[in-house]
Amino acid sequence: MLKKIAFFLLLVMIFIVGAYFSLAAKYKYNVAQDYEYAIENSQHTEIKVELNQGQFQFKNTGNWDTGFLRIKLKSTLIGYFAEPFIEIISDNKVSVLTVERGADGVRYINLPVFNARDLVRVKLVAHYLTIEDQQASAILFNNASVHQQPKILIISPHPDDAEIAAFGLYSQHNSMIVTVTAGEAGPHTYDEVYSDVEKHYQMKGKLRVWNSITVPMLGGIKPEYAINLGYFDGTLEKMYKNKHTPINSLYSGVSDINYFRQQNISTQIPKLKNSQATWKGLVSDIKQVLLKFKPDIIVTPYPKIDWHFDHKLATIAVIEAIKELKLKKGKLFLYTNHFNFNNYFPYGNQGELVPIPPDLNKTLYFDSIYSFTPEQPKDKIFALDAMNDLRLDTSWLSTKGGFKVFKDSFVNNVFLREQSYFRRAVRENELFLVVDFLSLYVSPSKVTKLK
Repeated sequence: MLKKIAFFLLLVMIFIVGAYFSLAAKYKYNVAQDYEYAIENSQHTEIKVELNQGQFQFKNTGNWDTGFLRIKLKSTLIGYFAEPFIEIISDNKVSVLTVERGADGVRYINLPVFNARDLVRVKLVAHYLTIEDQQASAILFNNASVHQQPKILIISPHPDDAEIAAFGLYSQHNSMIVTVTAGEAGPHTYDEVYSDVEKHYQMKGKLRVWNSITVPMLGGIKPEYAINLGYFDGTLEKMYKNKHTPINSLYSGVSDINYFRQQNISTQIPKLKNSQATWKGLVSDIKQVLLKFKPDIIVTPYPKIDWHFDHKLATIAVIEAIKELKLKKGKLFLYTNHFNFNNYFPYGNQGELVPIPPDLNKTLYFDSIYSFTPEQPKDKIFALDAMNDLRLDTSWLSTKGGFKVFKDSFVNNVFLREQSYFRRAVRENELFLVVDFLSLYVSPSKVTKLK
């Protein structure tokens, strides 16, 4: 009997250890390592604070809009199997920030903003974490340009990227949205409707172009200021490597970018020199937009931390356009919708905070960091739901497909594979790493490095 019990306990231990390493592997980096950012290269204020029983305070200058508390923390045993999180409490407002399972080391905790208070008082309540009394640092950033009625240009590599990254920001500012590709590639989503593959991808592209032009209306953007350039999904890397060679759509059989581009109704759409998809043509299109709209801020993916090559290269095309036009005044607000290490970031649940993307070796360059809190964060749910490619595909039309949807949803939630943008993107805040245009002339490789 004792042998059977021992064997059973051994199996349980093997299962627990296996489950832990299976979950830890999802992060694809050492969660017991300190976050290390090149804060010293940025424009910031640092204030030392004493953290005592989870509480701290410091004198408020009021001259900041984004702040983080640098602290050391450590997961408890439960925190290796359940997601550890911190409640950030101030003036009866509670925000939640989730960290990695098994997290151990230095982390940066989002701070609420206290522009009208002389003294900042915050309480941290840790769940499945230990936060010892310690001297910590408040790192504060001031992004004055975003508070001066700026003109904001959102670069969306595919239909829905603008909404995922910045729906709240663009809804509350004078904004224009430029979507680079038709978004026609990817899975054969509507196979239950279209058996002809090319026809399927042609219709998918048309539908997503229509989404990219009309969904911004939910954020108050008129179709005049929401355009789709009609380039082909998944082809920007090939265009970049063969700058003068026309590149065709991967699956739709289309070679003329006007096939998708003609759906635009805006007068802001750039004039084509030809209708072939080339790198030089893309850069020329972006230059025309910059000259016409004259943005103060360009919201675009961060090439070093977004693994999708369409995202990386959309921004590289923007930077080439900026430098060819010799623009010196302005800022890039950089985001990631496909975090390099894993597709689960940001961690935690819908409605929680987005932290700074993890950096372990001071590899990320930024001049500032900006965290924007929308007036109605949950409005993003409806913008995402209006994007056909983010909704359930047509498999639910059959009983067999319905069971598959249920099984996938259950497994993804249990085993840390839930990558839905309805969880990852509908958050209390939208966060951007800020780079001045001038920095692009001094150290562009720090931002644009592809590998």
